[in-house]
Amino acid sequence: MWLFAFVDTILYFLGYTDSAFAITAKVADEDVSQRYEKEIMEFGASSPMLTILATVAFFNLYCFAEFVKEATTGSKGIAQVYETMALQILLCGVLIPINIPLYQALYLRKDKGKMPASIAFKSMAFVLVTCLS
Repeated sequence: MWLFAFVDTILYFLGYTDSAFAITAKVADEDVSQRYEKEIMEFGASSPMLTILATVAFFNLYCFAEFVKEATTGSKGIAQVYETMALQILLCGVLIPINIPLYQALYLRKDKGKMPASIAFKSMAFVLVTCLS
């Protein structure tokens, strides 16, 4: 939570005065209320904070996929891959299940609480630019 407050303050100083990121959503609609009762996260509004979260989630997924690819088809042995990147593999392996609600909100959900498609496109573009450069 402090990280988000810090980023929100930095965005405020950079000119993004309203980041539209709320830790708790206000229940005003019947659909929102039903999702709240089912304990489903609400991501409906576009926000720079959600773009950052989605980008980090995609980056972790990409890094783990690259590890799996290198471990199965790479020229290095699997033991050498584990030896050099053990903590990174562990971190990505833990963060991917934590980010499952984000992946669901980006691709699987069809309700109004899903993340906007623009966030998915922006975050995928940021990850591609980062990994290809």
